[in-house]
Amino acid sequence: MIPADQTLGILAGAGKLPIYMAAAARQKGWRVTVIGPEDRLEPGIEKYADKIRTYRFARLKEFLDLVSEEKISTAVMAGKMDKRWLYEPGVQFDELCLNSLKSLPDQKDDTLMSRLVEILEERGVRVLELVELIGGWLAPRGAFSAKAPDENQRRDIAFGFKVAKEIGRLDIGQTVAVLDRAVLAVEAIDGTDMTILRAGQISPRAVVVKVLKPGQSLKFDVPVVGMSTVQSMVQAKAAVLAVEAGKCLVVEKEEMVALAERNSISLFGFENG
Repeated sequence: MIPADQTLGILAGAGKLPIYMAAAARQKGWRVTVIGPEDRLEPGIEKYADKIRTYRFARLKEFLDLVSEEKISTAVMAGKMDKRWLYEPGVQFDELCLNSLKSLPDQKDDTLMSRLVEILEERGVRVLELVELIGGWLAPRGAFSAKAPDENQRRDIAFGFKVAKEIGRLDIGQTVAVLDRAVLAVEAIDGTDMTILRAGQISPRAVVVKVLKPGQSLKFDVPVVGMSTVQSMVQAKAAVLAVEAGKCLVVEKEEMVALAERNSISLFGFENG
């Protein structure tokens, strides 16, 4: 049983996942303190947070000082720290952030986030895996919409799985869009939704495949699909969204299934391609 005064720090990025994490943590008895970059948090998170603290993006010392001030000893990382933010005009890096970036061999997502986890753990913060709180949200095996993929689409899923695992191994992305065993689009810094939309510019009926990257830490960057994913599928006239069962989080499940079924989109959980 979690003590009533036990605080969980939600180290939040953009998107709705931090809201769902905060709500789930509250249900489990945690007090919730959200720490996130200013002007980047999704509206509505205040409903589920006991406290919200913000810092200026790329001010690493400011972020760590807040974690210390709030006496956060247990935390979870949720939401997207969009790497595109690093390249926006006017971003001001503090000295600690600059030195940390310079010390890294590259600026891949895993490299950046792994180093942040290391820094937090060096300071005595236990960083939980997301599935410790919301393991029940993992994608099921098989179709979870009324329409299942046909035989040709299943071959595309198997093909897309191999491609997605390879780009994941290279830490490029987690998602590919394919059609008839040809790659239409590969996820990079732009994210899943833009990948789907780029595929739609080439052809309708795409099969979108999203996987957990090989060796991926479950403390950050766990693949997530939700309403925005299906909305992008609708806009791109894509046909199938296939996710790795037991390794991809499905949020807003009832709403996304309803939207998918209204647009004859198959939602499918697969194992090992």
